[in-house]
Amino acid sequence: MIYRPYAAQERLANEQELEANNGVVYRAQLMAVPAPEDVAASKGIRRAADKLLLPPSAGDSLLRQDASKNGAYFFELTNGTGRRTHAGLLEFTAAEGFVALPKKVVRCLWGPDADEDACQGPVNVTYRRLPKGTRAVFQPRSADFQQAVGDDLREVLEAALLQHSALSVGDWVEVRHGDRTFDLRVRELEPEAAVSVIDTELEAEVHPSVETEERIIAEEMEARRRMAEAAAATQAAAEAAAAEAAAAAELAATRRRMQEEKAAALPPEPEVGEVGAVACLFRLPDGSRHSRRFLPTQPVSLLFDYVDSKGASGRDPGSYRLVTQFPRTVFESGAEAEGTTLKEAGLDQPRSVLFLEPLTSENAV
Repeated sequence: MIYRPYAAQERLANEQELEANNGVVYRAQLMAVPAPEDVAASKGIRRAADKLLLPPSAGDSLLRQDASKNGAYFFELTNGTGRRTHAGLLEFTAAEGFVALPKKVVRCLWGPDADEDACQGPVNVTYRRLPKGTRAVFQPRSADFQQAVGDDLREVLEAALLQHSALSVGDWVEVRHGDRTFDLRVRELEPEAAVSVIDTELEAEVHPSVETEERIIAEEMEARRRMAEAAAATQAAAEAAAAEAAAAAELAATRRRMQEEKAAALPPEPEVGEVGAVACLFRLPDGSRHSRRFLPTQPVSLLFDYVDSKGASGRDPGSYRLVTQFPRTVFESGAEAEGTTLKEAGLDQPRSVLFLEPLTSENAV
């Protein structure tokens, strides 16, 4: 028999799920759509802020399993980003293959600033039996929540929770006070990370706001950053200087090797007075001058090899061209220069002066 640990783990997970749900199992991947806001209102249903619409097939499955024996229906929802929340049930009237989500569930799955446009894509829906909540810790998003609510905090929270059937750690709960609306994040829950808030006495606490927490964290991080920068400034400068020196040395060594290789590969220079020899004077941008004789039958590329062997004023091969001024003649490096002789290129005068002209985006062909 072949032992498959993953199959065993899956079987164990299924058994635990059956036990937790009192023998009821429902799992489906459904496409999310926004739920119509007037469905619950038209039926006078309370606690509708987090109640979803499922397709009739879900109702058939749960009915066959006598899921009502567990009381109110609750479902765990997970979207493609891995965010999770829990919700109650409004009706089994959604189109097959779809789940209709109320605004609160949309904000819990896609973030507190999400709107109906964010409600899309596949959502995993799983039946869950939830314990009754005993304690909840909320964190306002806005720093002025406690000050704005004042002594009405208990009543405001109770009114908000009466609109819900379930809470999950990480949920965003909308709280109204007067003409203002505040967002509260669920930070902690007892006895579990997802609970029912139906027919239960829930002890509620409110912690400092997200804005305050983020400000404190930002200040601490900024202080640490400055300390780290101050401590590392000298080391960073030293490392940068060392790296720059090493890079410069490596570049210089590479250029020297290239110059030596170019010089070693040059053919012997024609003798003074050799018939047909062309004397070329090269004037480079760094002010240096170099002269050498070439045979008219030698390729134009030999001119570039010679200039490269002299350093080319720090220019890399292929980054410049050679020109004569009167008349102006341009000599380009590359394959054409290798297959063209000096005579074919028009450089057959006894003496010629050539200038190195760096290639730019304007003069490059």
